Amino acid sequence: MPADPYTILGVSKNASQDEIKKAYRKLAHQHHPDKKGGSEARFKEVNAAYQILGDAEKKARYDQFGHAGAQGGFGGTQGGYQDFNFDFGGQGGGFENIFDMFTGGGFGRSAQKPEKGEDLHLNIQVSTKDLGKQKVYEFEAFVICEECSGTGAKDAKLKMCADCKGQGRVQQAVRTPLGTFAQVVVCRSCGGDGEVAEHTCTHCRGTGRNKSKRKLEVHIPAEISDRYLVVFPQQGNAGLQSTPPGDLMITIRTTK
Repeated sequence: MPADPYTILGVSKNASQDEIKKAYRKLAHQHHPDKKGGSEARFKEVNAAYQILGDAEKKARYDQFGHAGAQGGFGGTQGGYQDFNFDFGGQGGGFENIFDMFTGGGFGRSAQKPEKGEDLHLNIQVSTKDLGKQKVYEFEAFVICEECSGTGAKDAKLKMCADCKGQGRVQQAVRTPLGTFAQVVVCRSCGGDGEVAEHTCTHCRGTGRNKSKRKLEVHIPAEISDRYLVVFPQQGNAGLQSTPPGDLMITIRTTK
């Protein structure tokens, strides 16, 4: 069974988002694989824990359902992170059955796709003479498709999903040794949105995002330790089909 994210980050269940982020940054810096004594396994464990507790909705599902709720069993999926290295000098209606007690009457989009874009982790190198200055860095990341406004649909035109009649979920029969039971599941056709594209956007192939070069202006603190970690919320990869972006994490390494 996966470890408890609260235990991994060393925070209480009543911890605020600021406290969670502060604990994450400290541990991510401590266990970064590029740091002497760092641990890639521990770093990934800390990152996975933050993916749950750093998202208020996912945290709430974890508190209610445990890892099954946070990872998709009740409508969620974990994101990942990508590492870049830089050297810069159906059926509708009804559903009156026991499963509605657990679904709360609705589903999100995350059973078919992540709730947000992937986190990006960039490594940059700066010389001591650049400390205290503003630096501009260029990197590749997924951005919202301008042609479809991130919907994945040509001209951003959507229509009601025919399989779930716009409900975002369908009812199916499940056979067990105890008999046949009705189960409510996320609609595979629309991923729980209740809407699908009239015509798929040809520019992003229905994903709602394209890879592009981005520029980021970073203030380099005047006094930092080597492998200093900075987190930029929602500056990572754009999410699939209008879901929120991930975070951007930058590790600053100093050279003479």
